[in-house]
Amino acid sequence: HDMCFMMSLFLFAKTSHTNLLYHFDHFSIRPWGSMSTIIAHTFLTHNRRPSKPVAGMLLCAILSDTLNLLGPTTTEWDRLMVAVLAEIAEVDDIQLLASQQFKAKSKELATMSAPALVNGDQKTFSFDASGFQGDIGFAVVETTEDDAILSRVDELLPEMVACKKEKNLQCIFLAVVNIVKLHSNLLLCGPTEHALASKAFGGNVTMDGALMDLGGRVSRKKDYIPTITSVIKDGWSKPENLGRGLSMVDMSQLGKLEVDPNDPHGNVTRVGSVLDSPEMKGKKTCESADKESEEKKDDVEDQPLTI
Repeated sequence: HDMCFMMSLFLFAKTSHTNLLYHFDHFSIRPWGSMSTIIAHTFLTHNRRPSKPVAGMLLCAILSDTLNLLGPTTTEWDRLMVAVLAEIAEVDDIQLLASQQFKAKSKELATMSAPALVNGDQKTFSFDASGFQGDIGFAVVETTEDDAILSRVDELLPEMVACKKEKNLQCIFLAVVNIVKLHSNLLLCGPTEHALASKAFGGNVTMDGALMDLGGRVSRKKDYIPTITSVIKDGWSKPENLGRGLSMVDMSQLGKLEVDPNDPHGNVTRVGSVLDSPEMKGKKTCESADKESEEKKDDVEDQPLTI
């Protein structure tokens, strides 16, 4: 009934020059795909019509949050508010707007530094289960040009390790999502991340264990965190004798973040970090490091004992 009422209100708003006069006489709980959908809905439920610029901003925000209404968290309320806001903002082609918006966003992401990409859209989730306690950081980069981001894995992995240590995280992940193909890849900066992701997602791993194909999983809220949470609640724990990878470095060796004076975009970069040294960049991070460790262990065990 609410949906029909809101559509009627929308049609009224198109033809009436007066303020919107209506109210809800009850409370309800419903899912939302975007905070901006809630804001747009609140405008209407308070008898207010957003201005054209505000409607345009809210429209773009909903399209971004819901991946042009194609993401798994999209609701009918998001679709309805997009229709309402597009009319108010006088947007004739929503698909064209979304395409231009995503291209602009991807162009900006291509200029961002590794610290900006790792920390920009990162959320922390706390766990206190029988086998795992601590915080997990999960960052997401949404782009139309995922190859451009994935080509910078050698930059991103050390920064993920630095962020992990600075924030005292037990794990950190970075998902690179192609928002056109609705496909994602997960960056794994160490053996713990590799072990947990393998249990949770089981995707094909490449780049010496540093990259996992997540297929059509594109939502942190619906695809990533619920799956990780389920695995941890089921008793997952960090495997014994797991290597430390790049996280073996001391905090004092991570350098510091500074604004790059030569960058026209004012990007923040990390300077003076041991992780950027040739020796550390050549160090295996995940699966291959574990295999090498096991192979060395086997070699030692196979050696004859000399008395």
